[in-house]
Amino acid sequence: MKKAQIILYVTALAFIQLSCSSTLQKRYDQRHGTTSYDTDTDRYRNSNSTSSDETYRRDYSKATDTNVRASDGNLLAQYEEMDKVGDLVLYELDILERRYDVLINEYKTAKSSSKEVIANELDRIQDDERVLYKAYTNIYRNGKNNWPVVKSQVENTLRSVRRVDK
Repeated sequence: MKKAQIILYVTALAFIQLSCSSTLQKRYDQRHGTTSYDTDTDRYRNSNSTSSDETYRRDYSKATDTNVRASDGNLLAQYEEMDKVGDLVLYELDILERRYDVLINEYKTAKSSSKEVIANELDRIQDDERVLYKAYTNIYRNGKNNWPVVKSQVENTLRSVRRVDK
């Protein structure tokens, strides 16, 4: 008798698990628009499928178009140039950070008369760092759409931080 009950319980649990599994799979397919094997109708189904006339077809004419490839090459060159200018900004930031560390150490051992001068220099370095961080984010935020303008702005920023006239 106990064997029969155990077999009945195991069978019932297997049936419940199978039922829940297919229900969960259907819900997942509906939410995510994927295709799965439908056990109810014994066929494949696609919750995103539409009529056969509206199937997706890749446009290979765009892939072979030389203008598209040339513009992709130009965009790639622009990104490389953006990275180079970004590296310059990071280099200047590194220089400022090292200068800041040196001045902090000098400030610790300085006399009270020179502490004000060092403090002003430290404030100027912090301001320059903020300006450089803004220039760096500007490169990647606006550079793709308007690179010539962004590049000139960043170069002007670098000149002003370096205290160099044009």
